[in-house]
Amino acid sequence: MRRRFASRFSSLLVGALLLPAGFGAFEPHPLRAALSAAAPERGFPLIREVIPPIPEAEVQNFGIATDRRGLVYVANLGGLLIYDGAGWRALPIGKGKVAFSVATDAAGRVAVGGSDEFGVVESSASGELRFVSLLRHLPPDRRHVGQIGGIFATPRGFLYFTADALLEWDGTKLATLARPADGPPYPGTYEIGGEIYLSDKNGLSKRVGDRFELLPGAERFRGKRIEQLLPAGGGLLVSVRGEGLLLFNPVDGGAVPFAPEASRWTSKNRLFAGGSCRLPDGRWALGSFLGGLLLLRPDGEIDQIIDTHLGLPDNYVSGVAVDAEGGLWLALNSGVVRVEIGSPISAIDRRSGLEGSVYTAVRHRGRMWAATPSGAFFQAPGDPKSGLLRMARAESLPAAAWSLLSLEEGLMVGTAFGIYFVPDSGTPYLVPGSDEVGTAYTLARSGDPRRVWVGGDHGLSSLRREAAGWRFLAPPIGPDAETRSIVEVGDTVWFSLPLEGVFGLDLKVRGATSAAVAPALRRVPNSDETNLFPVAGRLAAVREGRVFRLDEARGRLVEDAVFAVFGAPPGQKESFSSLAEDAAGNVWRNSRPPAVFLRQGPGWAPTPRSMVELPARSVETIFADPGGAVWLAAENGLYRVEIPLPAAAALPAPRFARVTTGRGDFLFGGIGAPSDIELPRRFTRLQIELAPLSFRTGLRYSTRLDPIDTEWSEPRADPKVEQTRLPAGRYTFRARTLGPNGEESPEVAWAFRVLPAWYETPWALALWATLAFAGIRTWVSLRSRALRQRAAQLETRVQEKTAELRAAVTDLERTQSDLETANVRLEELSLQDELTGIANRRRLQMLLDAEWHRARRQHQPIAFILLDLDHFKQLNDTRGHLEGDYCLQSVAAFLAQAVQRTGDLVARYGGEEFAVLLPTTDLAGAIKVAERLREGLESLALPHDALVGGHVTASFGVAAMTPRLGQEPEMLVEAADLALYRAKTDGRNLVRAGGVGGVGEEGGAEVGLTN
Repeated sequence: MRRRFASRFSSLLVGALLLPAGFGAFEPHPLRAALSAAAPERGFPLIREVIPPIPEAEVQNFGIATDRRGLVYVANLGGLLIYDGAGWRALPIGKGKVAFSVATDAAGRVAVGGSDEFGVVESSASGELRFVSLLRHLPPDRRHVGQIGGIFATPRGFLYFTADALLEWDGTKLATLARPADGPPYPGTYEIGGEIYLSDKNGLSKRVGDRFELLPGAERFRGKRIEQLLPAGGGLLVSVRGEGLLLFNPVDGGAVPFAPEASRWTSKNRLFAGGSCRLPDGRWALGSFLGGLLLLRPDGEIDQIIDTHLGLPDNYVSGVAVDAEGGLWLALNSGVVRVEIGSPISAIDRRSGLEGSVYTAVRHRGRMWAATPSGAFFQAPGDPKSGLLRMARAESLPAAAWSLLSLEEGLMVGTAFGIYFVPDSGTPYLVPGSDEVGTAYTLARSGDPRRVWVGGDHGLSSLRREAAGWRFLAPPIGPDAETRSIVEVGDTVWFSLPLEGVFGLDLKVRGATSAAVAPALRRVPNSDETNLFPVAGRLAAVREGRVFRLDEARGRLVEDAVFAVFGAPPGQKESFSSLAEDAAGNVWRNSRPPAVFLRQGPGWAPTPRSMVELPARSVETIFADPGGAVWLAAENGLYRVEIPLPAAAALPAPRFARVTTGRGDFLFGGIGAPSDIELPRRFTRLQIELAPLSFRTGLRYSTRLDPIDTEWSEPRADPKVEQTRLPAGRYTFRARTLGPNGEESPEVAWAFRVLPAWYETPWALALWATLAFAGIRTWVSLRSRALRQRAAQLETRVQEKTAELRAAVTDLERTQSDLETANVRLEELSLQDELTGIANRRRLQMLLDAEWHRARRQHQPIAFILLDLDHFKQLNDTRGHLEGDYCLQSVAAFLAQAVQRTGDLVARYGGEEFAVLLPTTDLAGAIKVAERLREGLESLALPHDALVGGHVTASFGVAAMTPRLGQEPEMLVEAADLALYRAKTDGRNLVRAGGVGGVGEEGGAEVGLTN
């Protein structure tokens, strides 16, 4: 609700600035010609820039390849970069380190070339990749090979194209296959379907055995620069510099011009040799020096142009590769990106001409419209080059558009300044009197075609169509509050006011739409913060993350097994406010991320499919297009989702990317399967890094260690797993990848053995048993003699001890008093953290219970702050536990000094977590304290090498509430913990405030502070 108020305020401000002069006066409608032209329905593809977070990686890239294992190889200025979906590593290529070209074959072998260096990538016995140079196979006088311009995989091995020769490596020997003719144009080699082609000044040749023969019609290319050669059915697609694209038949030499528009593009932007490929769906992906990437359909029509206007870092595409999941990887002059060419999601945003957060969208006369704080936007003629949907602002309408409604005779637009009608023929106009509505949040059809329902700032209103046009009917109906959703069913119109609840207006009652509505109006109990949506022919009511059915006859929200599946699972909190049913019967909700329940027979799948790949934090509303697509109105634009959704591909089995011990001993490097190993008993930590070999978003990992674990671990996003101080025995470590929608990959397993210590071996145990037996016999003998001597001594000392006992009684009475004092001191120590000296969790719980009951009796707020040191485990790993203990002591000392108000308490909550209890403090005050503590901790400048700033930081979760009868203090702690989780997921070193449902303004606020 607070977000809604903020959005409304911002839209009013923008509207005030952009509102045309002469409010209500319009120029002739500017959209007629535009709306009569055909327009495409595709938005921008999802593009994800992948930045290798390793120091060896440079910005510039020269090539890219994928292999059957699922790895991505990038020829980079800093060497060969290897990506497995979770982590990067770099291999330097020779003394110069740079990699200029890379290729893989069907067997998974990798070849790479650099500057005066070329070779293959092999794995060691432990599975670690390493570069093996082939330069030694050349005579010393020929080792100046220059820059390796291209590498191609063949059935025999690899071909390396050097400055003056074409070399072939078959796995055992290196041979010179050809020497291209000298002189311009610059020669090039190409591999198509296992055949090798060579272009030089003589024309185009094909490898036959160990030599090259000119193709029929080769004179067509004599003296010309062939930029690219790609498969085209039974022939070749040839790009000739300055001429464009040709379809060439290598059998009879026939050549015909192809794709004239694409030819003009290639001639202008110049294709990059090796920067193109044929996609599995038959399209060509053509990478260029100057224009980015062109996707060309088999019929020669341009499918799409992907360049900087669509989100590429630059237009210099030096390499193209397709991964097993259909993603298109591009190596650029200043980065690496993955283009989701197969994704059903496309974006319409500022790049498309759409400005501002989208509140709603609708299709009118075959065109999409969107309402934003910047105004109403309509679908304009698309870009013929990129094939993208474009949006244009309706200049004749004011800013701050909130709602849209398509009618038979025109479009209704609700704004913060009234309601406007855009007729299909004629001039747009402001509906007289509609400025009394305030902000028109929603518009809804009525069963009466002459009436439109309006949800505004002051309740439910309506418009009526008369001979002269539409007019506003006053006064509003129902409570004077915002109206957010309206649905008319039969003779009743149901409408929701978040602060007041759901109301039903009986249209059969005389005067129901006039001022005398009391007999016709009824309120649905327990319906505050509820929105209504038609689903499967009934009314679904969304309230507090749950979905009910509105019983229209009784006017009640009732539990419904059909609708319950759309809500959050029991025990989980999930915020969403909107539902929509698409043309296929799937039900969508605007959760974070958005999710869809796919239709299955008479019902729906019990688990939703989450749209985790959507690059938006929140979705305001969902428009289910009758034509089949679904449009998601988000804070950063409009997203179009193709229906039906493609089936999720199976996840590949993960691999063990790296296995090391706590001492840094390297056990396995990721290629192949780790062999069974034996670990000494003295090892303290075993670190296992997993790689998903998948590039989807939202992946998690689950592991199990047999025979210790009986069940799989809870899914985690961190691909690193640690095992510490395992007892001697045999173990099997199992791992699997989990997708965001419950997909499970096949598991991988690795067996290892922890050796017993020398003193635990069988021979050592036998020796210990012998020594123990001998020792026991000796001890028994000596003990018997000592007891006899002791008996005599005791008899002598009995009388002495009797006297001493009398004196001891007196001393005991004195000691009892000292003991009581010691017990008091011991109780104090039991409430103190041993390492930091501040209060421990037990002391915190005792004080929290006491202050909670005091706050409830006195109706005063109480606040709780939970903070967690960012990546503290990495501090222990890099600097050692002594340094970690010192850091905890320093942080505790700072907190204790910074929080000194009477009644406040600083405690160590556990590990690297601390808690601060603030009685009689509201949420705003607690946030200030938390922000002051966050800045103070940062100013301590405690060293932390693993963080970007190099110093220790902390994430804070804050919650406050005024306790009520029946509430427990755990609610406050849980709210702070959820806020802390948000602070960590939003980027760490942040303060986030969490809400506590139903506890008043202090507990329900959602506040986010950043540093």
